[in-house]
Amino acid sequence: GKDLPFLVHDLCRERHGKYTCDKRRTKTEILQDMKPIYESTNDIIDFNSFAYASEEDQDWGEHREPDDSCTGRGIKMMQWLATRPEKEIAVVTHSSWLKHLFRAFGQTVHEKDKKRLHRLAGNAEVRSICLALHKGFYPEGK
Repeated sequence: GKDLPFLVHDLCRERHGKYTCDKRRTKTEILQDMKPIYESTNDIIDFNSFAYASEEDQDWGEHREPDDSCTGRGIKMMQWLATRPEKEIAVVTHSSWLKHLFRAFGQTVHEKDKKRLHRLAGNAEVRSICLALHKGFYPEGK
């Protein structure tokens, strides 16, 4: 490792509920799968500071998370990112979460740009964005 923080954050988890594929595994299962990586790199992933308040997935249920809830988590994640000291941050997440986040922005841009921003991300797609904080976005209302 290069002494870079690896943080797991509930705000950027997949949209939860209804579909079993969106239910996260237990922290114990993930740590067991990651053990060979930890042993060979000395990297540590922080599951405790911002995620996994319990071993089981408390958010997953029979009903799909509403669109506005997923979008709200995305906006809260952007506000949290604004508090980080790093200048470059990689957020690894899921296409549905990104779709909801990006559709909260770009309403006033050219239609071609809006379509590119709002489209569903491809599998393992990398997108680069610049987080520019405007007055009133973060801190909220100031």
